[in-house]
Amino acid sequence: MKYLIGIQPTGKLHIGNYLKCLAKGLKLQEEGHDVTFLIANYHSMTTGTYTDVTEKELRRLGCKRVIMQTPEYFELFFELCCKMNLGQLLKMPQYKDKKDKVEYDLGLLLYPVLMAADIIANNPDVIIVGADQVAHIELTNDIVNRIRPGHRHFDYEFGDVDKIMSLQDPTTKMSKSSGEKHVLYLFDENYKAKLRKANATEEGLINLRKIGDYFGVERSDSNLEYKMRIAEKLEEIF
Repeated sequence: MKYLIGIQPTGKLHIGNYLKCLAKGLKLQEEGHDVTFLIANYHSMTTGTYTDVTEKELRRLGCKRVIMQTPEYFELFFELCCKMNLGQLLKMPQYKDKKDKVEYDLGLLLYPVLMAADIIANNPDVIIVGADQVAHIELTNDIVNRIRPGHRHFDYEFGDVDKIMSLQDPTTKMSKSSGEKHVLYLFDENYKAKLRKANATEEGLINLRKIGDYFGVERSDSNLEYKMRIAEKLEEIF
């Protein structure tokens, strides 16, 4: 089977990135499947946050086929734009959620069309995505049906864990834009310090257990002991 995983090259990888898509991709790779980890360098222009650190860490994880978007992707992207209606893009959920948070929103509006170009160019059997990307896969299939009638639909699967929340605010998704104390990076020398300060309310513990249970960490009645067990497991793996 041929799988595709897209990653925005915005810096260091965190545990949310890993559990959402990367861990599953690495397992499929071990099983002998053809897994492409696509560095979405053109996508990162929407925020101006490109860095080569992401690619280096993907290779450090053991990702074998790591590629970047090329000018051909952009040519296909513009071809697809010529088959789009503005109204359809304005309805995309991620655009509606984020448009008021950016100064310039055209890149955000066109993001799903570039994602469609990524998929069509790589022609995978399955795309591994988070639940928040499903609308973009459906848009891709709609576009494909328009430009290549009779072409098969692209299938998708979710990663192992849909969403890891902030270490400090378990009501919001883990994101580098929230600041260092909110994020648990994969290759981090301060796992114990970070986790010691992690939110341990009911919601916080649910979040920590997503991480701990995935890695087989035994639960404890002591929140601090449990956090340290998770930290030690992460030190072993990363």
